[in-house]
Amino acid sequence: MAKYPLIKTTLKDRLLGGHYPEGLPLPSEPQLAREFEVSRMTARRAIDELEREGYVYRVQGAGTFPTGKRFRQGMFRVRPFKEWARHPDHRTAVLRAMQIDATPEIALVLQLQPGDPVIFIHRLRTAGDEALVIEKRYINAALVPTLLDHNLGTESIHEVMVGMGVPLTRVEQNLEAVNLRQEEADLLRVPIGTASFLLRRTTYSGARRVSYVNYWVRGDRYAFQDSFEP
Repeated sequence: MAKYPLIKTTLKDRLLGGHYPEGLPLPSEPQLAREFEVSRMTARRAIDELEREGYVYRVQGAGTFPTGKRFRQGMFRVRPFKEWARHPDHRTAVLRAMQIDATPEIALVLQLQPGDPVIFIHRLRTAGDEALVIEKRYINAALVPTLLDHNLGTESIHEVMVGMGVPLTRVEQNLEAVNLRQEEADLLRVPIGTASFLLRRTTYSGARRVSYVNYWVRGDRYAFQDSFEP
């Protein structure tokens, strides 16, 4: 089982919590490898992903530094899946839908134990000939044992979950700009490194986290907007 996701999650929590002061370098890759009892290559992979997501930056010969806490402001809403699917030119392809064992990172997010059953759904949304949105979703499998029996290319996963007796009571989401890796760039048919939005969403049923999803959204085709009373 890969260890770098747990290292990445731990370092991200430390960065967002102010554990590493701005202007001072993080522990070196050899130090992180010793702390987490992994190879230096595994530690480097975790740092590489944090750099790609904008949490750290490297200075040759000096080390890896935190970029500082990101400002949090405002709120935004995303159109429900059923509204997306209603448009005649919109399609959703299910690339993968299966039950897997929870990795340490996903187990941490969904408040499970590593190895617990999780349903993984990988979908691609298109409009006409253009690929627009990649979705990777993880759901506590114990709560929705027959979810994979549904047509996930046309049905709203949230509506299916509610119909299976899992009321959805709260959503937490975070939107940030990232540069696409090879896998996402290939699916969206754009050059590697293209800027995009990464939307992370955690859905709750009461106090329990039941679903976690990452959306990679083409920045040249989407804009987020909202209105509110000042």
